[in-house]
Amino acid sequence: MITLNKPITQLPTKVSRPEIELLLCCTRTHIDPETAERINTILQQNIDWTYLMEIATHHGTIPLLYQSLKTVGKEAIPKIVLTQLQNHYHTNASRNLFLSHELLNILKLFEAHKIRAIPFKGLVLAISIYGNLAMRQFSDLDILVRQQDIVKAQELLIAQKYQLEADYYGWQQTFVHSQKPEIVVDLHCELTPLSYFPFKLPDFETLWQRSSPLTLKGESIIKFSCDDLLIILAVQVARGVNEGRESLAQICDLAELLRIQQRFDWEQLLQKVNSLELKRPFFISLLIVNTLLNTPLPDQVKQAIQQQMKIDPTILIYAVRMQKHLFTKIKSPLIIKLFFQHLMINGPLSRMPDRIYLVWQFLSFITRKVITDTSQADREFFALPSSFSFLYYLIRPIRLVSRYITNVSSG
Repeated sequence: MITLNKPITQLPTKVSRPEIELLLCCTRTHIDPETAERINTILQQNIDWTYLMEIATHHGTIPLLYQSLKTVGKEAIPKIVLTQLQNHYHTNASRNLFLSHELLNILKLFEAHKIRAIPFKGLVLAISIYGNLAMRQFSDLDILVRQQDIVKAQELLIAQKYQLEADYYGWQQTFVHSQKPEIVVDLHCELTPLSYFPFKLPDFETLWQRSSPLTLKGESIIKFSCDDLLIILAVQVARGVNEGRESLAQICDLAELLRIQQRFDWEQLLQKVNSLELKRPFFISLLIVNTLLNTPLPDQVKQAIQQQMKIDPTILIYAVRMQKHLFTKIKSPLIIKLFFQHLMINGPLSRMPDRIYLVWQFLSFITRKVITDTSQADREFFALPSSFSFLYYLIRPIRLVSRYITNVSSG
């Protein structure tokens, strides 16, 4: 029988510094006696507080770190460090309050023009999961709209003095306020970039029908249902791991949702995940929060993950890879990165013909990704008129070989 309070498996990678272990112990809203005891033990060591602040800032977990250290082990923390954490916490709270006003204004504007919109990520998570607007760091406002409303939503933002900063293959556009550059809006018509991370999440209509109200500053807004949010957060964690952008804040979001929501219908959830073909990213993310933060999972879920790991051992490989990369800058060769991205999507294949097909698919993927996907760098390398843009498919391999030779000779 699998016990509820132990991780599914012990990852072979060890935490290399006490500051990292301290941060992992503190990135939660509820600290049990065992974790509190461990925090006090770690605080007896020689802590590099500058490094701790740096990694907490990088991972967007300053509010959680501050609240935990203020509650546990306060006497062992230098006053100047506690003051710095407190200042960061209050600055973040003020900024979040400011951004909440802007989010409400945008949502009211969209509603007035009959655009249905669902805000998500940072600000909504701060209220719905952490129960405190100050407890989540975020850099922008994320809003999901229907594909048919995307043009009208863009026009409304531009009329409100927003400028289009970037367009990510159509699934997300980033807007920055021309007079208040600290306000950034990410407008979505999809939740994931299907062009290179093709895991299809529920469509807008389904998400809207299952959504529920949330109160923000006395106003009612819409949030994802708990089931949908769990799946979306899990896919976001897996996507971050897949792209080498591991985020402790995203892992904490998933862990906190699992902690506060004890009444998931796991049988129904697992069926939904299976029907959406999301088992790999979903199980990878649950394994990560369980092993990294010791987040409890029901026996039914642990057994499902263990059974899947027997069929697909790469799930464990992704968890190990995440822990290696989370706090250490490791530069993997491009072909390794591309292989893991391809493996996330396709998974391992057991029969030899399937493996040969996987290799063929991977080589095709490499050709498409490395050789035929032109970029801004190709255009800067050699400017061509638009009528000759097809020549960039020839220029790209030349540029890549040139860069490789330069790197080798300089190294």
